[in-house]
This record gives sequence, C-alpha cells and structure tokens, in this order.
Amino acid sequence: MKLRCLSKILSISVGVLLVVPGALLGQTAGAITSGQVLESSTGWEGGVAYAFEASEAGVLTVVVRAGPGSDVYLLVTDSDGQPVPNGRSDQDLSGDAGAEQFAVNLPRAGTYQVKVEAYDNTDHPFKIGVSWLPFPDLAVPADPDGSPGSATTIRIGQDTRTDAIDGPSGDFWDWYVLKADKAGTLTIATRADDGDLILEAFAAGEFAESIERSDQDLQGNGGNEAITLVVEVGDEFYFKVSAFSEGASIPYRLQVGFIPTQG
Repeated sequence: MKLRCLSKILSISVGVLLVVPGALLGQTAGAITSGQVLESSTGWEGGVAYAFEASEAGVLTVVVRAGPGSDVYLLVTDSDGQPVPNGRSDQDLSGDAGAEQFAVNLPRAGTYQVKVEAYDNTDHPFKIGVSWLPFPDLAVPADPDGSPGSATTIRIGQDTRTDAIDGPSGDFWDWYVLKADKAGTLTIATRADDGDLILEAFAAGEFAESIERSDQDLQGNGGNEAITLVVEVGDEFYFKVSAFSEGASIPYRLQVGFIPTQG
C-alpha cells in the first residue's frame, strides 16, 4: 500500500483540517467540517488520504460508506503514516464490506491523516464524514521514540541495546532506524525475560504496512522475535517493537547481527 503526498491543505472550523489529494487522484480538492459529508473515490493509484489538524487531544469519529461491491477500510495515522493505537477499522458493518465507522483517540495536538483504502485498485465511490470532540483529559505526552520520525538510530556492528515498552505511560512501541553501510544479511532480534513482543520491519516512508513481521515466540518465549533481511549499501529500514497486548510493560533487549556479502 502506497503512502500518498497530501496537497492543497485547506483550513476549516471546529478544529478539523482535511484535504483531498486531487493532484494525485484527479479529484477536486475540498474541505470538510464536522457534520458535513464529502463524496470522493478510490482509483487505480490506490486510496485517498486526508489531513486532520487537531488543536488538542480529543476523539475523532470517521464514517465511510462505499458503493455496492466495494471493500474498503479506514486508517487514522500520525503525520509519519503510522497508525495510531486502535486506528484501523475493517469491520464490514452489517455484512457490508463498504461500510466502516469508528471513533479513535488522538493523544495530542498535531497533524494526523485519515485514509480510505480499497483492497483493489479499481474505482470505488464513497462518502466520508467526520466529527471532532476536543477532550483534553485524553492527552498523552509524546513518546521520544514512538514514531518513525523520532526513531532511534541503530548500526551494523552494534551488538545489544536495552529498552522497554510501558503502555500505561503511553510508551506503546519503540521505533529504530538502520541505514546499511555495507551489503550482507541483517538480523534484528528481540529478547525478553517476560512478556510477549512483536517485531516488524518497514521500508522508509511506508509505515502503514510492514514488509516483515515476527510474532514467532522463538524457543517458546513470547519476547523472542527475529527478522532477517538481505541489504545493499545505502538501504534504510525501520523496525518497530511493540507488545502483543497493548498496554503491557515489557523490558527487552534489541540485538543487531550482520553477515557481510563475500566477494
């Protein structure tokens, strides 16, 4: 699934800022306010992304209804394109694959994205509406390594890093970034004495869907995960460590292994 650039951002009332990526999808840019309904369509280039500017923490409700035969889902992400906690809806309400709606907490002021994605690249007309409820009590402090844009740099030759996930404090996951300075086989692994972890790898700029995911519970230990990638010089990958149960607190070790290409 491709991430799209956003264009023609328009300011509107009640704390909502939305954009239709018309330049990419051949649509006319437009704004939406709370209580309005906008008509749009997915297309052969993929889904439609909207920008949402929250002035503070609150609850965003999104409703989509697509045409007959459509199968769509919703994503609410941060500005990097990473889904926020519980930020995906693929419920197929009342058995209708084109009917989605949900409410999601936005933990702080900032720019978010609302995405309507289809499971194929054909034209699927849809209607979308949003409502916004500011709710300052939902505010959660920013996590220093909680998004790709603030990922911790790791390097080939770095053996082990110790860190922890702490859901109750808003530390739901940790992000790492590695840029290969040599070609070879890269292995990233987690080890935890207690708890159940998930390890994912992402290509740069593609943070909604992982390219590799480990939830293998190696050696019967829920915190032992590993991903192996063949890399070339200059390749950049992002890695996300999260808990299987959102809200868990898990100390862990991150290990970097590398076998250089011979020749």
